Amino acid sequence: MPAAPAASPAGDARPILQAFFAEPDAAKRAEIAARFAAVAPKSWDDLKALLHSTAALPGGSSTRQPLAPGRQKFETRGDADVPAVKYVLRVPDNYQADAPRGWPLIITCHGTGGNADGALASLESWLGPDAGKFLLAAAESPQPGVYEATRVTVEYPLRVLDDIRHRANVDSDRTILTGVSRGGYTAWGTVLFSPGEWAGAVPIASFPLTEARVEGATLYLPNVLNLWVQAHWGATDIEAGQKEGIATISRDVAAEMKRLGAKKFEGIEYPGEGHDVRVKADRFREFAATALPGGSSTRRDPWPLECRLIFHRLYEGRDYYVRAIATARDEFDFRAKRVLTITRKEDLARAKRALYLNEGYELTGRMVPAQNLVAVLARNIREVEVELSAERLDFTRPVRITANSRSVQEGMRKVDWVELLETARRTYDFERLVAGRVRVTVAGAGAPPAAKTK
Repeated sequence: MPAAPAASPAGDARPILQAFFAEPDAAKRAEIAARFAAVAPKSWDDLKALLHSTAALPGGSSTRQPLAPGRQKFETRGDADVPAVKYVLRVPDNYQADAPRGWPLIITCHGTGGNADGALASLESWLGPDAGKFLLAAAESPQPGVYEATRVTVEYPLRVLDDIRHRANVDSDRTILTGVSRGGYTAWGTVLFSPGEWAGAVPIASFPLTEARVEGATLYLPNVLNLWVQAHWGATDIEAGQKEGIATISRDVAAEMKRLGAKKFEGIEYPGEGHDVRVKADRFREFAATALPGGSSTRRDPWPLECRLIFHRLYEGRDYYVRAIATARDEFDFRAKRVLTITRKEDLARAKRALYLNEGYELTGRMVPAQNLVAVLARNIREVEVELSAERLDFTRPVRITANSRSVQEGMRKVDWVELLETARRTYDFERLVAGRVRVTVAGAGAPPAAKTK
């Protein structure tokens, strides 16, 4: 079993933790982290509870800022990659900022022509009496017009998630992303390339629309095999004169998830309904309810035993506890013209898919607790960063890291309390306890991943 922190009274640790979160100077925080390590709670669960009930907001406040019940409007910080995002947050009546367990959170994204207030109203209607059991948020799309697969559209829900974590007491293992039409495309695009941030997703009237277009609708589905997904679509959601549309592609997605052996996917088709599908509130509510404390299924595992990620942009390379740092080839340009040789017209989609897979990046992480091993398989990637789990690895035994079946590091390690607390302070994801980070140069980066080991 992984080694837990040394036993200590929570009262000793609380003021030190408050001081750490309030301290703006990194060097001083490192000194505080060393003091905290000596009095840390006796179990990882107790540490998470202490983080939830004690952690300060950045900027020197010793407690979380109070959030009044009801709807409040906030805005994220913008940067060169994603502009500021406005969103509405609904806070439950019995919300407690210092509760030892965070609140489940649902974020919704609106469709073309919609807005955050309308999307939040729909979410509340689907949840009915359960609405008061969640933190609920609706984001305003920072990109106008119809959906386009860009960095902005797949990143802006992440910015909202991060902002809410810093304002409210969130259980990051119980976060759900949803949306209708354009918002559904956003939900699909976001979870495909940041699956480790979510417990579940409910995309509605949409399919996985990426830069790979229709030919890539099923390409990235291995990315979400650890994620609970409930997809809704209308059986007649196809534009007039078209043979393919949301309905047919959604069926292809469901078939591919079945072929992949997905145990957490549910597809719901609405006979006789088109794009303005009337969501079955009871089905949505049942899905969301399993993310509540005591719920049986919809929870994130921050450290899955195996996770695989297929992607074409370096910023998309976030695979739970393994992240791409540098690539072995240039990013794929989907706009460039290429010559594909096929014998039949119907082989074109297959040829495009093969091209996308060959030219893309692939990253797989495998956690083997019995061997105290983290194994990384990478294709077309030159360097990765590996996060070490405080809970899944045993730091009383040698920890081993391999890349493409070659051992790159093996030996005794200690829990890096500076890294653990700095990660918690930066992300406010208190359910992922990162005991250390290792940068790994990948040999044979262009080779296909090795066969799965048992």
